[in-house]
Amino acid sequence: MRRLRFKTLVLVTALLAIVAVSGAVIAVPDLNWRASLLRLKIGGGLEGLEWSELLRMIRPGSPYYLEPLVSNPNPYSVIRNPFNSGHDLKAGAALFRTRCSQCHGSEGHGSSATNLARGNHEHGDSDWALYRTIRHGIDDTAMPSQDLPDLQIWQLVAYTRSLARPDDALEAVSDDIVFRSISGAEILTADQTPEQWLTFSGNYSGQRYSKLVQITRENVTRLRIDWVHQTSTPDTIVEATPLVVGDVMYVTEPPSHVVALDARSGRQLWVYRHPLPDRLSLCCGRINRGVAVLGDRVFVSTLDAHLVALDARTGRRAWDAELAPHAQGYSATAAPLALKDKVIVGIAGGEFGIRGFLDAYDAQTGARVWRFETIPGPGQPGHDTWTGDSWRTGGGPTWMTGTYDPQLGLVYWGVGNPSPDHAGDVRGGDNLYTNSVVALDAETGVLRWHYQFTPHDVYDYDANQVPVLVDASWGGAPRKLLLNANKNGFFYVLDRQSGELLFATPLARTSWATSVGADGRPVRVPGTQPTARGTLVYPGPGGGANWWPPSFHRDSGLFVVPVAEQGKVFFAGAPEFREGEMFVGSTTEPASGEPSWSALRAIRPSTGEIAWQLRRPGRESFGMGGTLSTAGGLVFWGEDRELMALDAETGAVLWSMNLGGRILAAPITYMSEGRQRVAISAGRAVFTIGLGQP
Repeated sequence: MRRLRFKTLVLVTALLAIVAVSGAVIAVPDLNWRASLLRLKIGGGLEGLEWSELLRMIRPGSPYYLEPLVSNPNPYSVIRNPFNSGHDLKAGAALFRTRCSQCHGSEGHGSSATNLARGNHEHGDSDWALYRTIRHGIDDTAMPSQDLPDLQIWQLVAYTRSLARPDDALEAVSDDIVFRSISGAEILTADQTPEQWLTFSGNYSGQRYSKLVQITRENVTRLRIDWVHQTSTPDTIVEATPLVVGDVMYVTEPPSHVVALDARSGRQLWVYRHPLPDRLSLCCGRINRGVAVLGDRVFVSTLDAHLVALDARTGRRAWDAELAPHAQGYSATAAPLALKDKVIVGIAGGEFGIRGFLDAYDAQTGARVWRFETIPGPGQPGHDTWTGDSWRTGGGPTWMTGTYDPQLGLVYWGVGNPSPDHAGDVRGGDNLYTNSVVALDAETGVLRWHYQFTPHDVYDYDANQVPVLVDASWGGAPRKLLLNANKNGFFYVLDRQSGELLFATPLARTSWATSVGADGRPVRVPGTQPTARGTLVYPGPGGGANWWPPSFHRDSGLFVVPVAEQGKVFFAGAPEFREGEMFVGSTTEPASGEPSWSALRAIRPSTGEIAWQLRRPGRESFGMGGTLSTAGGLVFWGEDRELMALDAETGAVLWSMNLGGRILAAPITYMSEGRQRVAISAGRAVFTIGLGQP
C-alpha cells in the first residue's frame, strides 16, 4: 500500500511539473492534453471523476483516451469501455453469475432488482455511469459496491450492455404499440393530422390550435381523468409539453430525462435518464420543456448544455452533442425544433454572463450545421451596440422554442435579456440582439431581419416568448403576420417577411414606457432606471407576458395569452463577473402594498382590443401555464392547480378541475382509440383527460 501511494505521489509530482512548464507541454502534444486535464481537476472541474481514477487513466500506456475531456469535461459522455472483446464478455458473464445474478436474474431480467434487459439504467446509461454504479454501488439501496480490479469492472459493464434486448422488452410490454417514424414533410402538414401533437406548439406556426372537435362547449362538462403518469423525479417544477406520435407519448421529466408512454393507457414503455454533473449553474430550477421528433428519433436538450438524440422505439442514445461548456454557465431547457433534416436548439444561462447563440444540428449525425450568435462579435453587424468588451458576457439566451415559415424558409426565435440584467452602465448601447425576435434562414442560419422590443434592457424583459405566425388581412390586403405578447408589457404585430412593425399597444400595466414610436422604439419614461435606492417599475421581471405559450383561436380570430400584472422595485448595483456564477448586477423586491394578479386575455390583433379576460387572484409567485385553442370553441388554460376550459368567444369558464399540483406547463390535445384527449403536466404528474359517459 505504501509503495502504491509513493508511486502515485511521484506521478502527481511529475505531472504537476508538466503543468508548470507550459513551454515543454506545447512541444509534446500527448503531455499537453494530460496537463490540461490536471489543470481542470485542480480547478474543481471533471466532476464525477476522482483523482485516483484520473491518474490511472492518463498514465503512459493506459488503454483510455481522455483527450476529448479537455473540450468536453463531462466524464459520462467521454469515457468509453476499452474492454469489449469476446474474451471480456465471457469473463464478464462469469463474474455476473457469481456476483449479480442472485438479484438481477441469470439473464438480467430481474428478480429482486432492476431488469437490465430493458437497456435503460436508472442511474445513467453511459459506460462511465455503469462503471461507477458497479464500482461504488448505490446508497440506500441493495446495490453494493464491488471491490474488483478495473478490468473486471469493465468486463461486467460489457456483459451488462450485452443483456439489453430493447425490442424484446417492448414486445413484452405490449404487442400492439405502433411506433411511427415522422418525416419532416409530415410535420409540415401537422394540421392535417390533428390526432397527433408533433411539435412543442403542435405545428410550426406556434398557434397551439387543434382542429379536433369531439370536445365542445356543449359536452366539455363531461371531461374526466383517463390516466395519470407519476414522474420519478422529486422536482416540483414540471414545465414539459408532451408530444404524441401514433400510439406513443414522449414527455420529459426533470432534470433531463425522457419517458415514452402508451398514449392510450399511460403505461411506461421506456425511460432515458441523462447523467448530469454534480454542479450546474442554473438560475431558475431544474427545468426541461419537452422534446422534438423527426424520423425514428427523439431529441432532448439537457441541463448540462447537450443535445441528445434517442431511438424512438427503445430510448437508446444515438448521439450526444455538447452545445457549450456547462461550467461556463451554459445550460439548455427548451424543447428543440425539428425541421427537414435538422434539429434547432437554443441555449440558456443569460444570468451567468454567457454569449448566447442558436444552433442547428444534423438530425442523423449530430454534427453542427450552423450557429447564429445572438451577441455579435468584432466585425459582425450589431457589434457596435456594445461598449468595450461587454459583448463577451452579453447574455442573449434562446431558452424557448421558436417557429418556422416553410414558404419563406425562415425560422423565428426569441432572444432573452442582456447580461448583467439590471446594470446597464457596464454595457452601453442597444445591446443587439438581446430582447429581440430574429428571423434566420433555416438552411444557413443567416440573419434576414430582427426587431428589438426593448433596446438596452435593464428590467430582465426577455423576448423569449413563442413568436406566433398568422396569415390575415391587414389594411385591406393579405399579410404574413408575427404576433408577440412581450414581457415588457406591450403587444406587437410585425410583418414576418420584412420585420416591419405594424402595430404595438400596451398589453399590461407599463410605467417604463408610454408607447412604441413610429420608429419602432419604445418611448421611455424618464426616471425609471434602476437606482441604488430602488425604482418601482411596471411590469416586473415576471412580465407582462412571460414564457407561458399563447394560442391563436382561428375561428374567433383571437390571440389568447396569460398575463402577469405585477410591479417590482429595481435596484442598481456594481456586478463583478466570475465564470459560472450569477452575473445580474442587482436585485428586485416586491412593490409594497401593490397587489399582484394574473389574467388570461383574448386580444383582437388588428386593434389590440381586449375582447375578454379572466382575472385570477394575486400571488407573488405566478403559477400558471400556457394555453390551447380548439375547433370545439374552447380555450384550455391551467393556473395554480386548476385546469380550465373556457368559451373561446366569451371567456366564460365552462369546466374546471383541481389537479392537485401546480400547473406550469401548456396543455395539448390528441386522439386515441377514437376519443379526443387533453394532456397536461401538473405537479409531479402528467394527466390525460377525456369525455366520460353522458
